[in-house]
Amino acid sequence: MNETGNRSHERELITFPISYRCSIEKQENISTETRNGISLDLSAAGICIYAPTQLKEGMYIDVYGEAAWQGARKGSVRWCKMITENLFRVGVQFMN
Repeated sequence: MNETGNRSHERELITFPISYRCSIEKQENISTETRNGISLDLSAAGICIYAPTQLKEGMYIDVYGEAAWQGARKGSVRWCKMITENLFRVGVQFMN
């Protein structure tokens, strides 16, 4: 999956509130943080979200979207693009 296309699963443009949990490295400590975001589109293979912070490519996150599924969907960040200083568009590939 990439930002420009070539997807094997059809995406549905759907907007709903999400939250995500990830491990953040701060100085010499690693902490787990939960942040809120918004979905942009969704498929069986992944989700595109708007997030308030930059997420590093390859990092693992748990995505919660009560409007679309129960519990957490585990995924990895495939790409992250800055829209504004406090808004990032992020592609997440779900893990099976």
